[in-house]
Amino acid sequence: MRDRLSNVEFDDRDGVLVARVSGEIDGSNAVELGRSLGERLPSAAQGLVLDLSAVAYLDSTGIELLFGLARRLGDRRQRLQLGVPADSPLRRVLEICDIATVAPMAESAEAAAAAIRASA
Repeated sequence: MRDRLSNVEFDDRDGVLVARVSGEIDGSNAVELGRSLGERLPSAAQGLVLDLSAVAYLDSTGIELLFGLARRLGDRRQRLQLGVPADSPLRRVLEICDIATVAPMAESAEAAAAAIRASA
């Protein structure tokens, strides 16, 4: 990514793509992050898990990215789940933004991936 404010590592878990994001997501890198996620997600995947447990900062552009990503995946009949630990300050921000209406949160990436597989 341009400023390397965030890094992404990908892992396929039985038809669910898990993207582990670390660092910061803001206006300087949200578009590029969204593009990277879209390029890596195969159309045959059941969905995408964004593991946000190592994200230190998320601004309104990052939140907008999550809502837009959830809508695009829904159009493709895929699901977006977020992995956000219960004690993460980021979780409270996402709860205030009501992200669960489009992307449910689980306490771990593993639990989020299991939820996607269970809903198939």
